[in-house]
Amino acid sequence: MTRNFKGLLRYRWLVYLLIASVYFFVYFHRVSPAVMGHEFAREWSLGGTSLGIMSSLYLYLYAAAQIPAGILADFIGPKKLIIFSASTMALGSFLSYIAPTFTMLAVGRALIGLGAGFTLIPLAKILLYWFRKREFATMLGLNISIGNVGAIFASTPLMALMTLVGWRNAFLYISVVTFALTIMNMRCVKDTPEEMGFPPIEQDKTNIIKQTSIQMTIKNGVHEWFRNHTFPLITIMITISYGTLISFEGLWAGPFLADVYKMSNTGIGNWLLTMAIGMVIGQASSGYLSDKVFKGRRKILIITGSVFYALNWVLLLIVISSQQYLLFLRFLFFTFAIANSIASVSTMALIRDLAPEESYGTIMGICNTITFIGGAFFQTITGNILDRSKPIIENGMKVFSLKGYLSAFIPSTIGAILCIFLALLIKEN
Repeated sequence: MTRNFKGLLRYRWLVYLLIASVYFFVYFHRVSPAVMGHEFAREWSLGGTSLGIMSSLYLYLYAAAQIPAGILADFIGPKKLIIFSASTMALGSFLSYIAPTFTMLAVGRALIGLGAGFTLIPLAKILLYWFRKREFATMLGLNISIGNVGAIFASTPLMALMTLVGWRNAFLYISVVTFALTIMNMRCVKDTPEEMGFPPIEQDKTNIIKQTSIQMTIKNGVHEWFRNHTFPLITIMITISYGTLISFEGLWAGPFLADVYKMSNTGIGNWLLTMAIGMVIGQASSGYLSDKVFKGRRKILIITGSVFYALNWVLLLIVISSQQYLLFLRFLFFTFAIANSIASVSTMALIRDLAPEESYGTIMGICNTITFIGGAFFQTITGNILDRSKPIIENGMKVFSLKGYLSAFIPSTIGAILCIFLALLIKEN
């Protein structure tokens, strides 16, 4: 039985809410080591390199999942991957809860990263079918904002939960909620409106997941990625831009505030909350700007965001080297995420504009794979530079100096400046 179009417009919001709720935990887990890292270091006497490697396991497994996620989203449809994502993150959280050793904790972290890696591309593929093309950047930006609400909950709220029940029980509660989302997505989400008896969202076409061979799916996507030179260029730019951001927000901002400014866990959580709020505002507003204000002209926002992001890194080095202007430093935490969001949402929307629908998942998978390898690289290289900066030992923990952090943040600053020149080379057509 065919349902009416008004029913589609209502039901798609339930689909969106359920898949976006899974994405909430993708960001939550991505940045939670910035709050939990000190607890891990205290329990297992970890140094900067060990903590950086453990945190970056999420990014390595996330990156490894991107191409398979893209290919499978094109080949078998996105719903199955959303279910796999939620259930795997639930399992990884449970292993982290019971972890008797640091190795087991790292395995849990890796599983969480693997599950998280099968979320964004299938989610974006579902958006292609349930929302209009002119709504895509807005909805993608809103979705990433919901993810960053997860990052908000991984700051002060997570710190409060850990204070109340401990970090292990926090993982247990997260596991239960994520498993519940798995069941709800199984029951309520479909790949396309037609599978629910609705008409297609774009009235002039019918959505069909083409059952070509997996070899042909891979061939078409890879060929299109190399054929259009804008895709590799975008990939390099996002790799540097997002890699530097997630290195800072997702891991090293917390230890930096503790070591240099001697902040308490509560203070650190509040500062990370400031950054997460900036990300929510930036992602939601940049999607709207890209679709509605600039009418799909993505390049101007990509350049603007890149310039402001590089400026943030330069100002960060200046402010922390002076050891003054703490209020302005907190403002930079807020604008860091906004500037990065302006560029990143428009970049992902440009990929959607340029990619053939049947190859979108594979192309996005290639881009994301390289991007998150960059995130893991910047987290690890920052830890290595800090370990070489002659840290001191206080209460069994390494404490890094201001000079060490200044040296460790220089590669990210250089990378952010490079992104401006890469953005200028992007072609929209």
